[in-house]
Order: sequence, then structure tokens, then C-alpha cells
Amino acid sequence: MKKLILLLMVSSLFMGCSIMYTTQNLSKSSKVRKGMPTDEVLKIMGEPVMSELDRNVEEWHYCRTGSRDRFLAMFFVDSRLIAKKFYLGKDENGDCSLFVKTGDYIVPPEVQAILDKNTPSLPK
Repeated sequence: MKKLILLLMVSSLFMGCSIMYTTQNLSKSSKVRKGMPTDEVLKIMGEPVMSELDRNVEEWHYCRTGSRDRFLAMFFVDSRLIAKKFYLGKDENGDCSLFVKTGDYIVPPEVQAILDKNTPSLPK
């Protein structure tokens, strides 16, 4: 019984030390062009690690875990690609999918202009 308990403790220690990581192929993005519909981008890039909708802009994130995580953000309006932007994440340990929109992430100016245009103004 003591051996079983010891074995369980040691194995749980090793499981806790394992690091998850994501290895999406970001170089495939060279085949992706502005104006492409979302379904074509999905065929090329696969599923993003994260997607979100802000007003009428859909944002997808892809990543590759490494010594410095690399990310790709893609922005869609009306199901068409309007911009893509590479960025580096913070120096964090673990799966890059946990650190989306960190590091030197910024919204491209053309996307920010669309977001600003679609932000309702407060009544005076």
C-alpha cells in the first residue's frame, strides 16, 4: 500500500511539471490575403486559439509557443479579412494560448478606425 501511495505521489509530481504548448504554423498566413472570407482563412490556417467579436469586428488569434511566444491576430468585418498583425507575447512560461493580446499587441490603425466609427456616442 505504501508503494502505491508513493507511486501516485511521484507520478502526480511529473504530471504537474509537464508544460503544454501550441505549435500552430504561422507561416501559412503568407497565403492569406485581405478580402478573403473567413471560411477560406479557416481552410488555410485552421482553428484559432481564440476568437472574439467587438462591435462588428471579429478578431482571431493564432500562436506558437517558444522561448518568446509568437502570435498572429486576424481581423474580419462582414466575414472578410481586413487586416492581419504579428506580435510577440510577454516572456511567460506555458502555453501561448493563455497569453493572447499580451506583449507588443496593438490593434492596427485601420481596425481601430472601424471600431471608433461604430462606437455609439453618449448623449449630451
